[in-house]
Amino acid sequence: MTDIFLKRTISGMAPMDLDDMPKTWKVGDILLCTVRKPRSVKLHRKAFALLTLVWPHTEYPNMETLRQSMTIGAGFVDTLVNPLTGEVSLVPKSWAFANMDDEEFNELYSRLVDVALKLVPGSSRDDWEQAEYEIAMM
Repeated sequence: MTDIFLKRTISGMAPMDLDDMPKTWKVGDILLCTVRKPRSVKLHRKAFALLTLVWPHTEYPNMETLRQSMTIGAGFVDTLVNPLTGEVSLVPKSWAFANMDDEEFNELYSRLVDVALKLVPGSSRDDWEQAEYEIAMM
């Protein structure tokens, strides 16, 4: 099994890059595909820019720990219950492209900004938007 990117053409779908096609697939083979439009790369980068801006204002040892903590704070979690103790753990969901569509990631991003506002008192949503814009323009 493999993932390939397709583009829509006048005559149908075509691979973005022929080199991505597995060599074992022959002309006439029947393939099963799940097709979806990938999430916005710009918004994905914007979320990581937000992390970059928040991190210096925190005590987290690294960006990955901050990402996980902010994701939990935003409520994008899976809940796990230890069957022996009943202890409940919150596990942050992945930001991977395959795990969320644009609509869900937009909601996550908005909630991440809410978390950032609590982590950095005195900041505003406009402050984060302006700083992210400046990072994007670099």
